[in-house]
Amino acid sequence: MRGKARIAVSAALILALPACSAEPEQPLRGALTTPTDIDLDWRDERPGIAGHVLEFATEEAGPYTVLKYLAPQVTSYRHPDLMPHTTFYYRLCSYRGPTLRPHRADRPDGLRFTWTDRSSQEDGFLLELRERDGDRYEPVAVLPSNTEATDFVPLPDERHAVYRVRAFVLGERSNTARLTTGE
Repeated sequence: MRGKARIAVSAALILALPACSAEPEQPLRGALTTPTDIDLDWRDERPGIAGHVLEFATEEAGPYTVLKYLAPQVTSYRHPDLMPHTTFYYRLCSYRGPTLRPHRADRPDGLRFTWTDRSSQEDGFLLELRERDGDRYEPVAVLPSNTEATDFVPLPDERHAVYRVRAFVLGERSNTARLTTGE
C-alpha cells in the first residue's frame, strides 16, 4: 500500500477537480476485454501536452471520478474488476504546465517538498517522480492551486528517485466512451 500522504492527497482531488473545456479531436476508445475489465486507449500528439486526467462515471452527466493522472507517454489504461451489468462512461482531460524544481528535505517519516508558486490561475500542482533508472516522470500526488509545500511518504525504492513539481492547467476533454460490463 502507498503512503498515507499519497492517499489523503488523492482523496482530496476528487472533490476539487475543476472542469475541462470543450471536446477536441482526441478519440478515446474502449473495449470490454473480459466481462468485468475495460481497456481504454487513445492518441494525443498535440504539442505541449504534459499529460492526461482519466475520469469515469456510471451516468453520462456524471459526477465523474478521477481514475488517474497519466504521463503524456501513457496511451492506454485497464479498468479492472468492475461491477457486472453496469454502464461506465470515460473521458480524458489533457493538462499543460511548467515544471518547477522543489526544495527537498528528508525527514524521518518521509520527504518534505517546498517551492515558490509563481503561477497565476493554475488548476493545481502535481508532484512527479522519476525512478532512479527510469526514463519518464509519473504523477504521484495532486495538490490544490496556491500550494507551496507538501509532505510525501515514498516507498523504499522511491527514496532515491528524482522529483519535480508541475503547475498544471486543465485543457480540452476527449469524447466520452460508453461501455457496459457483462456477467
